[in-house]
Amino acid sequence: MQGDPMEAATCTAANDHPTRGNLFVPISLGNHYYSSTVLRKLIDNFIAPSNRSVIFCCDRLRLLSYLIRGEIDLEHITLNIKIQVQQLTRALLNVGIQSCPHATIVDWSFCQEDRRFHELLFNLKQFVRDDAMVARELSDHVNRLAHVHGRRGANTAKGDELQFSYLTEETALSLYMTEIRGYNVEVYRRGMGFVDYLYSQRPAELLTLTGNSILTRRFIALEESNQPSNSAIYDSGSRSC
Repeated sequence: MQGDPMEAATCTAANDHPTRGNLFVPISLGNHYYSSTVLRKLIDNFIAPSNRSVIFCCDRLRLLSYLIRGEIDLEHITLNIKIQVQQLTRALLNVGIQSCPHATIVDWSFCQEDRRFHELLFNLKQFVRDDAMVARELSDHVNRLAHVHGRRGANTAKGDELQFSYLTEETALSLYMTEIRGYNVEVYRRGMGFVDYLYSQRPAELLTLTGNSILTRRFIALEESNQPSNSAIYDSGSRSC
């Protein structure tokens, strides 16, 4: 399950800044962090110097977020998400994304029609269910998110199931884009929690899940990227087992 040859990561020299590679930039819809100022810095500091960039509007995760919070009107939710995608696209255009012809704005359809993504997601869910230690780790993340959003009485089991879907689909998206599609530098607001755990503690299993002989994902936390040190850049790849 190797990535497409045309989409393989452009490996830079060890002393080069990672943003000169291929960037995966997931953006949460409805997140007020991505102001015009932040988006402009994102373009100037990361997307512009990259080889190629995919800016990913996480509409599927936004849908799950609405459902987790107890929303039930799918027509209303879908309309809201459509508006949010349009607003984000317009905001990116307003801060100059058109000056970066090597950058593409996509949504969940980018991976939805690729069997590799569905196989990865299926195998990831099976891995979590079969491995007690990993299942406990994910359960801890589910519980923390449930504490934030609040469990809703008789819907507790359903809410936990939706949280499980959210975390596994978020994780599968990260693995798919970085390790399979070759956009190996992931740029997001902050650390990804469960994804980081898997890279730190279960790299051998990630190699099996992705079908790769080496993990290449690098992660940049935008909230820390202004720090003078390199603490914002996490090299989760370059490992084989």
